[in-house]
Amino acid sequence: MPHDLPLATPPPVPVAAPVRAPGLVEAILTILAYFALQVGFGVGFKLSTDLLARWFPDAMPDAPDRIILVVMATVALSTWLIVHVVLRRWGPLARSGDALGLGFREPDGKFIAIGAGLGIAAAILGGLLTQWLAGDRAVSQTVTEIADKAHLGMRMALVPVAVLVGPLVEEVLFRGALLARLRVRLGDGWAIAISSVIFGAVHLPDLGWLWYAVPNLILVGVFCGWLRVRSGSIWPAYVAHAANNGLAVMAWFSATAAG
Repeated sequence: MPHDLPLATPPPVPVAAPVRAPGLVEAILTILAYFALQVGFGVGFKLSTDLLARWFPDAMPDAPDRIILVVMATVALSTWLIVHVVLRRWGPLARSGDALGLGFREPDGKFIAIGAGLGIAAAILGGLLTQWLAGDRAVSQTVTEIADKAHLGMRMALVPVAVLVGPLVEEVLFRGALLARLRVRLGDGWAIAISSVIFGAVHLPDLGWLWYAVPNLILVGVFCGWLRVRSGSIWPAYVAHAANNGLAVMAWFSATAAG
């Protein structure tokens, strides 16, 4: 009778390494990189359009209109690069709703409605807060001051950038990468508070260093951070941010029409 042959030992099943998100330092550096890209692209596009206006004066729009073109191109290209890098670096965690995820997942429909409501509330409450803190002092942003001199068609072209594109990249950076790392280190409450303060502070240059306009942005950050944590998705925060910017744009158009 033949001897029984030993059974072959199956090869070990490879264990996938745990997915790790980028650290806090990388999240902060990515935010800085976004604003550095805006400066770099802005300067490059402006120099290019100024040269084209000098060489082809009849074919190029006036200076205020050219500035809007520069802003649109700068924000669009900076947004595409940064969002692409962040999604690539986070990998599978980009779709996760957990603390370390970016929250690119479908949310509960009720949070979309809540996000829209909070965005409108933030615009109204934030506007009143800014007026109270500013007193008789004027509050404006650099872009709107320049765009006031542009033609209506160019101002209309700026609306999708301000309402849809800008909020996307800022949510990915502040309620995505930064908030995710802070939640793991400090917990939800402190993470929302700190990320909101940073979100408001980085807008100071665009606000002409008017500190009394920052609490409005901090309020937006708090609402968006809360939505990201409670819903497990980044989209309600994006809706809130877009709604807030939409009301701000409507107020800007009303002011320029009245002027």
